[in-house]
Amino acid sequence: MTGGSSPASGGQVASGGVLATGGSQGVGGSVASAGTTHSTGGDTGGTSILTGGTTANGKTSTGGATGGVTGGSKATGGQTNTAGTGVTGGATAKGGQTNTGGTATGGQTNTGGAITVGTIKNPVLKGYWADPQVAMYNSKFYIYPTTDGIANWGATVFHAFSSTDLATWKDEGIILDLANVSWGKTNAWAPGITVKNGTYYFYFCDAKQIGVATSTSPIGPFKDVLGKPLVTAGQYGGQSIDPYVFDDDNGRSYLFFGNGNANGAELNADMVSFKATPTGITLNGFREGSVVFKRNGKYYFMYSVSGTDAPDYRVSYAMSTAPLGPYTGGSVILQSNTSLGIQSTGHNSVLALPNGDYYIVYHRWAIPGGDGNHRETCIDKMNFNADGTIAAVVPTL
Repeated sequence: MTGGSSPASGGQVASGGVLATGGSQGVGGSVASAGTTHSTGGDTGGTSILTGGTTANGKTSTGGATGGVTGGSKATGGQTNTAGTGVTGGATAKGGQTNTGGTATGGQTNTGGAITVGTIKNPVLKGYWADPQVAMYNSKFYIYPTTDGIANWGATVFHAFSSTDLATWKDEGIILDLANVSWGKTNAWAPGITVKNGTYYFYFCDAKQIGVATSTSPIGPFKDVLGKPLVTAGQYGGQSIDPYVFDDDNGRSYLFFGNGNANGAELNADMVSFKATPTGITLNGFREGSVVFKRNGKYYFMYSVSGTDAPDYRVSYAMSTAPLGPYTGGSVILQSNTSLGIQSTGHNSVLALPNGDYYIVYHRWAIPGGDGNHRETCIDKMNFNADGTIAAVVPTL
């Protein structure tokens, strides 16, 4: 949030060795695009991704499954390859696992089942919701937003939304109420989430401080586990808001946060304490909304520029070879389109599907009549250039 917008947080390493970026991790299974099936071998309960029109790029699957099986014949992993044309979007899959071309980030475990991406029309959530953190668990999508439409960003509860296709969303209700947190009662802003060893860790803002709550379910209820903030107000400069957790493919997890200053640190295995003191990260124009993910060995740090109460609020990014930087280069990749009435596009999170497709989830001022306290959540496709840089995102209505 800007005094307001905050970042979403990521997730967890997928158990089958599939690492997805910024939001999700697929385990085993098959990826189908526009009728194309990727059968991934001997694992059970595999995942299918149906994207309804995406072109198959086609690399073969090895290690116990046949890729490019035609005419509805069975692949050896026990799944039917009904469309007959090869694998979508990624590197060679081995040993029954789908590799989507990057190691993943801030992701969540996906243990099986079919995944369908529907026709997305923005805004995807009804009402005023901001600072969306997207995640995927067990073939189901989740968004954890800030409750908006309240003066001075004065929300006191967190909700979760769920979806099976990214297009139609269900409000799962309140998952954490600050009335049940002993050390703060206001400014329930942009949370982050991950899962490890069956426990969901929910990093949340409360009175411009950061706490940690846990649950055995992605829709809670969540309970504050520390009884105090993990990061106190102004402890590392700027505002202590916008927590985003990133899980690297080596098993290490990091927490990024801050408004005015970007900070990051590795978390201990308990996920509720720091292994080292958080350090500052230099980013051109950084305001808030940290998001870190990894793709093809490169780390991407996305963040918001300007303020959520300004029409030019936008998303930029930089790249590095290490999660804590230094980060260099990059540019603005999401900004307003006034010809469509789209303003103040920012505070994003990222979702990567096992077939290599990426989506950016963000908020904008509500249409019509929105402002910094009346924002709505949107989802659009995010693409990459051949050199690994992020292509400009086209915001849609």
